Amino acid sequence: MKLMKIFSAVMVATTLGAAVTVVTPSVTADAKAKKSLKTFPKSLRRTWYHYEKNGKGKLVYSKLKISAKKIVSNWNGYDTSKVFTTKSNLHQYNPAKKLQKGKDNWIFAYKSGAKTRLDSWNPEFPKDMTYKRSREQYKVVTAKVNGKKVKVLHDTILPSLPQNTMYYYTSKKLAKQTNPKGHNYADHYGAK
Repeated sequence: MKLMKIFSAVMVATTLGAAVTVVTPSVTADAKAKKSLKTFPKSLRRTWYHYEKNGKGKLVYSKLKISAKKIVSNWNGYDTSKVFTTKSNLHQYNPAKKLQKGKDNWIFAYKSGAKTRLDSWNPEFPKDMTYKRSREQYKVVTAKVNGKKVKVLHDTILPSLPQNTMYYYTSKKLAKQTNPKGHNYADHYGAK
């Protein structure tokens, strides 16, 4: 009788332990997925350079500077004739709290693996402020350029896949080296 009670207690404890182990990771992942990032991942933080022809056919550089809570983009490439600058401030979105009214330059971001997705702050449509509905994605990859491994930032405009991916490099020299003819991002050039 005692042996049966001990065996039953062990079975119950083992079963409950297994159930908790199975449920906990998904619950934790769901809770984390609802809140957006407070800061950008360290892998993105730096100044990145892009090289291509602008709207007038002139070879130019664009620059993307990412810090912990800010992105400054100086776009000078395809479909422009002069530098177009935007400054965006990262704010954490938490659906459990009252949504702050944002400014035009506010953005939110989510991270999943190597990808960081972001979009504009949108108090009118909070259900659109999710990882899946984000419109832009950053991903840092390693590619070989002239036999050396270099970091490359893939900046993808998601609604226009597969063509709208701009490739940014850690220096102007690398950006020009990888695209000497100034192909536009729609030409599918660059380190994949």
